[in-house]
Amino acid sequence: MKLRLIVIAFLIISYSVSAQVTWDGKRLTIENEAMTQVIAFEDGKVIPKSIWSKQLGKELLAPSHRVPWFEFVINEQLVHALQPVWKYRDHEVIALGNGGTELVIRLSGQRQLKGLIVEVRKQYFPFSSLTREKLGLKTEGKHQFSLNKLDNKLHFVFPQYAFTSSSATTNLKETRIATYAQEVLPELNSSATWDQRHRVNNLAYCHMFAPDSLFFSLSNGDSANVKGPFQTIRMDGYTLFSAYEHASQDSRKGFEAMYQPSESGQFANDGAQGVVGETDLDNTDESLWFIAMETRKLTDHLTLGTKIRRGGYLEGERVDTTHPYETAWMALAFYEKEQDTRAIVHRYIMEQITDHEPARVSHFYYNTWGMQRASGDVRAVFTEERIKEEIGYAAELGAELFVLDDGWEVTQGVWTPNQRLTNGIEPLIAEIKNRGMIPGIWLSPMGIDAKADRFKEHPEWVILDKNGNPVKGQWNHPVFDMVGGFYDVFVNDCKWLIDQGVRYFKWDAINSFPSSLAGLAHGDSTYSAQERKDRYDYLLPFYVTRAMRALREYHPDVVVEIDVTEPQRCMVGLMPLQEGKFFWMNNGASGYGDYSTYRTKSMRSITNRFAGVLPSQVFTFAVYPHNAAPFYAQRYHVNTAIVGGNGFWGNLKQTNEQQRASVNATVSKSKRIRPHIAQLPTRVYGRVGESPEVYTCVNEATAYGQVIGFSGSALSYTHRVDLNDSHFLGVLNHAYSFSDGVLELPFQFAMPDDTREAFILGNDGKGVSVVSSTGWINDMTLADNTLTIHLGAASNLILRLKAKVTAVSVDNQEIPVPQLSDDNLMHCSGAPGQIIKITWE
Repeated sequence: MKLRLIVIAFLIISYSVSAQVTWDGKRLTIENEAMTQVIAFEDGKVIPKSIWSKQLGKELLAPSHRVPWFEFVINEQLVHALQPVWKYRDHEVIALGNGGTELVIRLSGQRQLKGLIVEVRKQYFPFSSLTREKLGLKTEGKHQFSLNKLDNKLHFVFPQYAFTSSSATTNLKETRIATYAQEVLPELNSSATWDQRHRVNNLAYCHMFAPDSLFFSLSNGDSANVKGPFQTIRMDGYTLFSAYEHASQDSRKGFEAMYQPSESGQFANDGAQGVVGETDLDNTDESLWFIAMETRKLTDHLTLGTKIRRGGYLEGERVDTTHPYETAWMALAFYEKEQDTRAIVHRYIMEQITDHEPARVSHFYYNTWGMQRASGDVRAVFTEERIKEEIGYAAELGAELFVLDDGWEVTQGVWTPNQRLTNGIEPLIAEIKNRGMIPGIWLSPMGIDAKADRFKEHPEWVILDKNGNPVKGQWNHPVFDMVGGFYDVFVNDCKWLIDQGVRYFKWDAINSFPSSLAGLAHGDSTYSAQERKDRYDYLLPFYVTRAMRALREYHPDVVVEIDVTEPQRCMVGLMPLQEGKFFWMNNGASGYGDYSTYRTKSMRSITNRFAGVLPSQVFTFAVYPHNAAPFYAQRYHVNTAIVGGNGFWGNLKQTNEQQRASVNATVSKSKRIRPHIAQLPTRVYGRVGESPEVYTCVNEATAYGQVIGFSGSALSYTHRVDLNDSHFLGVLNHAYSFSDGVLELPFQFAMPDDTREAFILGNDGKGVSVVSSTGWINDMTLADNTLTIHLGAASNLILRLKAKVTAVSVDNQEIPVPQLSDDNLMHCSGAPGQIIKITWE
């Protein structure tokens, strides 16, 4: 029922109108189907007067406990929204590409704040209580202002609200998404026995960032500051959700724990992916926490505010016409049932945080890096002839996107084709397009070869350690600081590649580099190295995301994925999801060349552990599509790619034509289902390795979907799915039965680490159904008044029809027409490989 409601919501959203904004001279009222919000301008004050929930039928704000909507320190004065120094200037309503509405409110400062403009942007969405908002500071004319600290601490709060709360205690849940090497078993007792696991390569840590949850119980006078980026609070009869959009790791765990090389070279991993350089700057977990959501519980109300903790501005930072200031976006939603949080977050990340639709489209893709790592020289193998071979093989797999990884360029920082590609990248781009795929390419944005002319010409951009030596990043190359003039240079590099036909970027190795360079956009020499470094860390996600936006504005089809496969990658957060997606894992608990289920379990841990936290559509990762001995695990690999990640890599010359066709056969069925489930969440049952472990993504209304099952042990298990009875057609790849709106899939996992898949087809409202099959069906098509069924195994079928059958054939040979029962059911059967065709009036 929950998924059906989600589907209906999406259908309603597509036909709804934008939020209504009215101005009566004193108040701005914003209304949609879920809520009404009022912002009043009274006696020079700016007051969020009301947040009314239509679902709950009540006011949420505490009328007798106003708190400043915003507050900050400027020109050595603490200023806030409740001071009588503001004048409504104007507002603007903008229709967003994702169906939402943006309200821009401009306020003019008065008296000592004359010349200062506060600009608040609030976004609303049809049939949703969720709003996004951020604040900007601008000036007019020659006025200049400066941001300051309060009691020697940064002080900038926006937004801030006071909600009615009469309960004695309030329960709060913080959800993090950037905790590297988080235990998969939260209640693990590390003292119960000795821990035999490798400290990096194990299926608990999976060499990845994982979600984590922290819980707080607040009584009168208590407060909690959380990093999030998600927070839910159980209020009086409803749940209050909040989030902010920035990026940083949750801790420094793993910064020193890199992959261990293999003596034999088998299952080896990439070295030199972190940060090398001496520093005496703050290296505590606190140095990674820039923004906090602060909740205070009082007797009859609760305050919630988003505040800057670190790096948000410099003491005395200038605000004028050429130096505007902006906060990160913050989101707020409210809804009755706590279990609806997953649906709220899913819609927020899938459509409300972004209006760049291509960034939420999933493609089956191929990346060359796995193939390159299978050769003796990862770059020498990157030739036009060899890559064209892989392009052909990838097309045979059913790939829709082909990414040229590290090895096409002259060197880091020189993003033009190297001498091995004598004809440039144009022939490769053309071949990718000719094979029906999207051209993608890899870059390491901050890397710069010390031999490159650009390195010699711009020493002011080279990040240095405390001894004045270049900090080393990926492959031990120096790195440039992007928070400054290098930003424009890099964006232009990418635009040149777009001009060559590139439509997809993989940006790698954006690490936590300790940049304290003076004279760029994060402070001059009057500030301490620590202050400049904090400001750099805070601003880097803004600059990277701004670059992503600039490229899709240059060409609307461009999408950027950010590689966060190592513990020192600092772009893990919600801000990059405003424009793109994440490449989350290289090998996880395993290494290159591992064709077993072990590596693939590690890949699937992303989809499994982030279920309900982040949609699977924002992650990419790659499995080996090989069927190599002694594992013969191709089906296991491909099914893992289908439930999430959608990626393949590895030397495809090691696969044969039959194996590639087998991958394509399965992938093609998932593609057939995809238009009906592309925006929907995947429901996960069981942890990785459990028996069973099932991934269900169905559109209950249209009766299309897919169910992918795994099991760590031999097991018989029947999985049930609710579907629209009148729209169900049948199931591919597995036996089934369907009755009274319930589909039953009798999965039989014949051995440990086995897998099964079922692709559910709708009849598009034609009322025809194959209600059961004792064997698996390879294909089923419905055209006009003819149903064609390709059997994969011997099967007894029961069909439900609404008209008299006129002809039945098996392998084009007509047979006597079976009689319909009183309830319009018809029985027929066939052998493996046979094609049954039924025609009716």
